[in-house]
Order: sequence, then C-alpha cells, then structure tokens
Amino acid sequence: MDLEQHSLKSHTGEYVRDIWYAPGPIDTPHPLCLFLDAEHYVRDMGAPAVLQQLLTERRIPPTAFLFVSHVSGAARHADYVCSGSYTRFIAEDVLHWARTKNNRVQETGNIICGLSLSGLAAAYTAFHYPQTFSRVLCQSGSFWWLADNDVALAPTSARFWLSVGDAETDTEVSHPPTGLYQRISQIQGVEAAAQRFQSLGAEVHYNLYSGGHAIAPWRDELAPALEWLFHQ
Repeated sequence: MDLEQHSLKSHTGEYVRDIWYAPGPIDTPHPLCLFLDAEHYVRDMGAPAVLQQLLTERRIPPTAFLFVSHVSGAARHADYVCSGSYTRFIAEDVLHWARTKNNRVQETGNIICGLSLSGLAAAYTAFHYPQTFSRVLCQSGSFWWLADNDVALAPTSARFWLSVGDAETDTEVSHPPTGLYQRISQIQGVEAAAQRFQSLGAEVHYNLYSGGHAIAPWRDELAPALEWLFHQ
C-alpha cells in the first residue's frame, strides 16, 4: 500500500500534524478508516501491509485509509485524554481534508482506530461525533483514565471492538512525562468501558488476548477486528 504524506493544520491553527493517506476509489462512495498514533500503526505495526491484504482478498470493502501522527511527550497526553478541541480537529478538519482529496469519502459511517491512550481518544471521538464515526477499534484502550475523571457520554448505537491483554494487570502506575496516574489495571478499565458502552446502547466485542501492552498482539488482532467492524 502506497501512502501519501502530508502536513495538516487545523482551521484554528492549534494543531499541525503529519498524516499518511491511502486514497479509496474515485467512482463510488466509500468509508474512511482513520488511525490515531500513526507512527505506531505505520512504523511499528506495519498496518498498511495488513490493510492491503484485507483489500486484495476482499475481506473488507474499498476504503480510504488515513493515519494521523501523534506528538511525543506531554502533547500526546493532552491530545488523547478526552480533549474537545483535538476531537474537533480529527472529526471536522481531518475528515474535511479527506473529502477535499476525494469527495466520494463518506461523511458518515466511518471507522476510527487507536491503541493505548489513543484508543481512549478514538472512543471519545466516536461518542461526540456518532454520525461521522460509528465503528471504533480500541486496542488496549487506556480506559483506566475514566475511573478518576468524570466524562459525560451520550447514548450511542456505535460498534466497538475493545481489546486488552491478559497480562495487563498493573495498578498504581505513573505514566511519564506528565505523570498520568493509573489507579486501576488496564483490564479493569477496559472491562468497565465495555459494560458502560453497552449500557449506553453500543454493540461491543470484547477481546481478551494472550499477552501484554505490546505491538505484536495488536497487529495479530488488526485484521479480525476490522473484518468484524466492517461486516457486522
């Protein structure tokens, strides 16, 4: 899969992020599958190869793919802990950019994906823009953050694939560089999120995989997760 690299600035000027884009067909409406934490998905996970295989084997329909970079350090934490301004950037500015590149990209029914802290951000974005993103992949999402932060979430009919590793049992963890404090385990956080999302009307697939907070199991579940999100 060939990716075009661009730099995208929000209309407010608050955000400037690198993006990598693989266009979809020009002759038919199609969804956008947007990944946060682009560096992890593109560089570490090798997601483009997985996506290309899914397309080649027709396991998912024609789709445009877009990866949005993170900013390391404190800015990454600020972006991903349920930031309203960052969410608007993703759901409005980034989608608008994709539609200016190809107006056959759908305005609704798209997919958003994230891992770890960006998994939390992906879910938050879908709750606040339910028409834009109705299918969500959260790989080891840092939903422990919700345990100590009061975040309002509206009823939704979105579909979520929520995963976590059976070795993600650490508690009382401080995450550098900002010292984000994780009181409960990753497993507890994801299980609580699954229950809360279901209570709000979401369809949730909970995947407890063998392993820890790591790239390898996230890569292994990427194909089945996307197949489920596309076809359920």
